[in-house]
Amino acid sequence: MKRVGILALGGALVAALLSPVPAQGISASLSALPSAAWQTNASVQGLAVAAGKAYVGGRFTTVRPPGAAAGTNQTNRTYLAAFDQSTGALDTGFNHTLNGMVWAIAASADGSRVFVGGDFTQVDGVTRNRVAAFDTATGALVSNWKPSVSYRVKALAVSGSTVYLGGSFGLVNNVARPRLAAVTTSTAALLAWAPQADNDVYAIDVADDGTKVYAGGNFSTMNGTARWSVASLDPVDGSLQPFPAASAVPDPVPGCTSRVKDIETAGDRVYFANAGDGGGCFDGTWAADVAGGNLLWKNNCLGATEAITYVNGWLYKGSHAHDCSYQGGSGFPQGAGRFLLTQNIDTGELGPWFPNTNTGAPTAVGPLVSATGGADLWVGGDFTTVNGSGQQGLARFTGAGPGAAPAKPAKVVPVSYQAGQVKVNFQTVLDNDDIGLTYRVLRGFGNTTVATYTAESRFWNRPWLSFTDTGLTPGSSQVYRIEVTDGNSTLRGDYSLPVTVASVDAPYDQQVLADGPTAYWRLGEPNGTATATDSSGQNNTGPYSGVVLGATGALTSGGNTAADFGPGSRLIGQTVVSQPQNFSVEAWYRTTSGGGGKIVGFGNSSNGTSSQYDRHLYLQNDGTAVFGVYDGSTRVITSAAGTNDGQWHHVVGTFAPGSMKFYLDGVLQGTQTVAGAEPYTGYWRIGADNLNAWPNQPSDAGIDGTVDEVAVYPTALTADQVTTHFEAR
Repeated sequence: MKRVGILALGGALVAALLSPVPAQGISASLSALPSAAWQTNASVQGLAVAAGKAYVGGRFTTVRPPGAAAGTNQTNRTYLAAFDQSTGALDTGFNHTLNGMVWAIAASADGSRVFVGGDFTQVDGVTRNRVAAFDTATGALVSNWKPSVSYRVKALAVSGSTVYLGGSFGLVNNVARPRLAAVTTSTAALLAWAPQADNDVYAIDVADDGTKVYAGGNFSTMNGTARWSVASLDPVDGSLQPFPAASAVPDPVPGCTSRVKDIETAGDRVYFANAGDGGGCFDGTWAADVAGGNLLWKNNCLGATEAITYVNGWLYKGSHAHDCSYQGGSGFPQGAGRFLLTQNIDTGELGPWFPNTNTGAPTAVGPLVSATGGADLWVGGDFTTVNGSGQQGLARFTGAGPGAAPAKPAKVVPVSYQAGQVKVNFQTVLDNDDIGLTYRVLRGFGNTTVATYTAESRFWNRPWLSFTDTGLTPGSSQVYRIEVTDGNSTLRGDYSLPVTVASVDAPYDQQVLADGPTAYWRLGEPNGTATATDSSGQNNTGPYSGVVLGATGALTSGGNTAADFGPGSRLIGQTVVSQPQNFSVEAWYRTTSGGGGKIVGFGNSSNGTSSQYDRHLYLQNDGTAVFGVYDGSTRVITSAAGTNDGQWHHVVGTFAPGSMKFYLDGVLQGTQTVAGAEPYTGYWRIGADNLNAWPNQPSDAGIDGTVDEVAVYPTALTADQVTTHFEAR
């Protein structure tokens, strides 16, 4: 409801992000650092900002200053309080006692009055049945505004001279008004507006142009016509209006009931927040145009959305979002959630704002309501902390100050595996209100800048970047550190330990390790070994199944052996990986089979056959090598046929959002423009797995041949890196 007063490791490819000029971060309109605000001793459920004050209602009975521990420095405020909009301090002149909880607050268009709804029947000992009005200039209860509502008022909206009510009631001024009614702002005279909902109304708002009233809740009919949970109504007579976007809310079925919990109108659009009961039930947000009622977008994040507010071109939401993997590369996977987020108003995609709260009694939801005074965001709920610090019930966010600072970069571990060169791999950091940050690689204790990058990071996707320092004197000692800035705050990581610059090129395995793999199976264990070693240091070990070890390996030196796979043989790394959106997968193989089969790929099963599977390298029956990624369609790049010639071949598939590339024996076979890869959690697997429905599906599920030196990287390797690996054999 509108409550407005007056080279990469673990992420994106570095080469694509390299920039000679520092870039300002992409910022949300508000800081992720909360501004000072008083607290409450229990949940906040209603909010409105008007005439320079934030009016707050809910379950609380006391309030206290910011920083005060629960139970200390308390001031009595029974279910209703007001705070200074610019400082967050208690308005001592607004002090009323209600005998029941507040559920909704809305302000008049001119900000001269605030209207309060809930369970109360008295204000300061005077009868006020579930609704009351207060003068914002004096703070006084308005004496001549006293409609009588028979039961809970859960939602309020004001448009012009009309106050719209929604809730659980059946009568207003002893006239039948099942769960929806309208009265005048001046005298509370009951208006003819009388739509009829068959169950509770949770949210109500009016289009900015006054042409539509939107209602949301637990109803299944409106005016006797089937309308599940949302309806567009005529503002004068309450008749139903066409609203095709309502199809965004699924009809209830056993195990899934999704309800509209909040509505926000802004300009020519209207936004909705949904909460669903049941696993996978719609919990997200959606938008429609006011004029035609057409659906503009739908965000399918899981985790009930309780509150939405439009501020400065962003849609801010309070929810317990815990799985946005349904949004592809623009969302986060199961378990990584945030209670506060912002969304792009044109697409619904998550934006660059990542503060957080916890949850508290009795609802254990977190944020429950939000409002704005135009350039700020007030959030109320059952939480007791904000960004990990004590702050109960109420929080305030503004655009003041420099905003959140980036995290300190980690200490790097530079390596030197090629003569005269040092490689530095480092992970990007999180800034809770800037996703675009500038990084500098600094060499030596004089902090000489040797590289500058710009990269985007989010709490669920922090790319790794890679820099190769060339032209160094062999045998010399170098130290490095990373600097990051968001344009306002600059932080430097600690100095690395010294690294000695190599005089000769290192062996193949060290060249691979220099590029920072997250899994590296050399497949060189003695025959009879049950578990594969992960040489990357990330401990992604896994059991061999049907694999014969000890075969002659692909490398011409070093004595490392390889593994023979049959059509049903496999190795599955047991480390779970969430929807990799930046990666490279690399292997050597040798076969004479005409049955094709998978060499290596990604699947959602840790022990059987996967039901989701892609990001794979496989062979067709004729020996054509294939790199495949699924982005809603099967995307493949292929080599020429005939690689089943009994010779060793080197294959690398790389992927970064927007581009996939495939290399055979160091030569680029092709490039495709693609969207984000299919978002699912899975495991990197060597050998047999599902290939159903992939182009020219081979006869065998897995390769019948020898496989060696399999590596997975959290970056898209460059052509130079691929060539270096191929030639290092």
